[in-house]
Amino acid sequence: MKEFNLTSPFTGEIIPVTVSLKKYNNGRTAIELLENDPEIGPVPYAVATVNMPDVLLADNEVLIKDYSENEGVLDFLIRYNIVTPTPNGIHSGFVWIPVAILNDESVWGEVPRAYCMNEEPEYYNLMPPPPDEINLDTGKCMWIIKDYRIWASSYQEAVELLPLIESF
Repeated sequence: MKEFNLTSPFTGEIIPVTVSLKKYNNGRTAIELLENDPEIGPVPYAVATVNMPDVLLADNEVLIKDYSENEGVLDFLIRYNIVTPTPNGIHSGFVWIPVAILNDESVWGEVPRAYCMNEEPEYYNLMPPPPDEINLDTGKCMWIIKDYRIWASSYQEAVELLPLIESF
């Protein structure tokens, strides 16, 4: 089992823990953090998940208990690529319980490719821009590209005509 360093939210102490996957009675996955006691071996330190049977989850999703004595556990799980955050979650009482995707054990400890919870993901607009003008009689559209007014049937066609126009 891989060992990870968890910083206690109360004392700031660094605690080496291992991650163990268990099952709740309804078959959902539980993430348990075990502290290695030199005298008796691994002992439970915290359970990083909560079991809410009425909440619909995919097989690889878990509800993370990131409040109370578990404060900061979500950041720990993301940092070590144990889970991938999602924007989803549920309100329960006075707390927000985030939904995370449980990663395969083979990638635990690797640098996660996901964005951090306090950052926004980058989205690239893959759709072409709308035309700047449309001729209703001919159906042709006009796009302004590099200060050129290019009439074409599609944005792709306008982009393809740009080198020809620039060559004059």
